[in-house]
Amino acid sequence: MFDWLTENIEVVQLIASVTTTVVWIVYLNIFLQGFIQQRRSSLLINRGGGEDLDSRCLVSNMGAQPIYLLDVLAATEGKTAPTLASVVDRKELRDGQNERPSEVTGQGPINCGNYVDIGSFRDVVERAEFHGLKEVENDSKRLKLIVVAATNQAKHIVAASREFDIEGDGDAVAVRPRSVEARQIRARRKRKRLTKLLEEIQRKRSGEAVESAEIDRL
Repeated sequence: MFDWLTENIEVVQLIASVTTTVVWIVYLNIFLQGFIQQRRSSLLINRGGGEDLDSRCLVSNMGAQPIYLLDVLAATEGKTAPTLASVVDRKELRDGQNERPSEVTGQGPINCGNYVDIGSFRDVVERAEFHGLKEVENDSKRLKLIVVAATNQAKHIVAASREFDIEGDGDAVAVRPRSVEARQIRARRKRKRLTKLLEEIQRKRSGEAVESAEIDRL
């Protein structure tokens, strides 16, 4: 055995070098994957404090970095295409007595592991209807919420969406999520579409709703 190793020392050294290289590549890949996962944003959109329209709409930051909440968009079915409007501002609290920005808008920084209360789902629906979305609260309607934020590490926006069914009528209206958690919008082309939609909404007078087939592609 020793004689064979001596005769084939170059082959053995080559195999050992290749094996060591492969092991290091595997470890490096595991490290990079873990690092990327830690740096990724993770936004949650939850219903809390009940199941009706008075339950709270909560936006949480579960990523490793603080974020700045730019907007919360609500989408419903329109006449020819889905309709989208901003619902991040608490228009129901604009009475001139609220001096702190946090009292009249949901915009602002959210630290890691923290959340912001956007308002009740009733508030969200009323804001959406105020900006031109068709009446959500009758029979069974789909409400899609899209959270848009910025980070100090990303050149582009980060976003997530979650859909809810508004079921029932009168005092028996329930808010039911269609999925267990929010869907992260990570694809570059989808974030570009969302940026264009956000810019279009911001150009509208008083935040009027916009119709676009792009909403269903997010």
